[in-house]
Amino acid sequence: MKKVNIIMMLSGGRDSFLSACRLLESDSRYRLKTVTYDNGCSYCSRNAKKVSDRLARKYKRNGKSRVKYLGVYKITSVIRDFFFPYFNMKPTEQAERFSGMTPSQFHCLICRTSMYIYSIWLAMLNGAAFIAEGGRKSQGFVVELPGMSKERYPALVESAGFKLLLPVYDLSDDWERDNELLARGFLCKSKEPKCLLGYPLADSVDDSVIEGVHAYYDEIILPLICKKRLLSMDNAERYIGNDYDELEL
Repeated sequence: MKKVNIIMMLSGGRDSFLSACRLLESDSRYRLKTVTYDNGCSYCSRNAKKVSDRLARKYKRNGKSRVKYLGVYKITSVIRDFFFPYFNMKPTEQAERFSGMTPSQFHCLICRTSMYIYSIWLAMLNGAAFIAEGGRKSQGFVVELPGMSKERYPALVESAGFKLLLPVYDLSDDWERDNELLARGFLCKSKEPKCLLGYPLADSVDDSVIEGVHAYYDEIILPLICKKRLLSMDNAERYIGNDYDELEL
C-alpha cells in the first residue's frame, strides 16, 4: 500500500488536534508530517509537540507510527516581506485602499499566509500530496472565512501542485469537537502555544473588513509571492535549510 504524505499545520490546539485524528481515520494510507510555526511573537511553541506525540502513540500501522513531528519553524523572514507598504501608510490611505481591515486581521493575514508558504515548501521537500490545517469557519476571522479558506488559499496551494484539506472547517460546536476527542480516548485539553499578537474578535466582521483583507492579499501579497518566486524549490531549500532556534549575531 502506497503511503500518502500530508503536511499538517499543528498549532497544538484542539481544532488541529481533531483535524489530525479525522485525517488519519479517513484513509489508512495517510501519513502526517506535523509542523508548528513561530511568528516571532509566539510563546511556548514547542508545546505543540506534545499533541503530536499523543497522536503518534495512538495511530500506528504495523507497529510504526503514522505521525512524525517535523519541528517548529520560524516564519519571521517571510512575514516581514508582507509588512510593507501597509506599515508606512497613513491611516487615510490604509482606509482608502484596504477598506476596513483592522490591525488584528492584518496580523492574522500575513501570519497565516506565511504558514501556507512554509507548508508548501515542506510539502515539496517531503514528497507530500496534501497540506492540511484546522481552520474553522465559525471562528470568524477573515483568514478562515470562505473567501480565503475556500478560494484564495486553495488556489495558492494548488498553484504549487498540492491540495488543501480542511477536516473541521464546517464544525461549529466546540462541545462536539471536545466530545470527538474524548471518544477517541484523548483528554480534550492541550497546552496550546500562545500568539502574543492574537486578539479575539469583538464582534463578527462586516463586509468592509473582509474586502480590505482580500484587497491586501490580492494587490500586495500575491504579486509579491510571484515576484520573488517564493513557491519555488530553490526558495524551499534556501529557507527550510536554515532552520534555527536563535538568530546568530
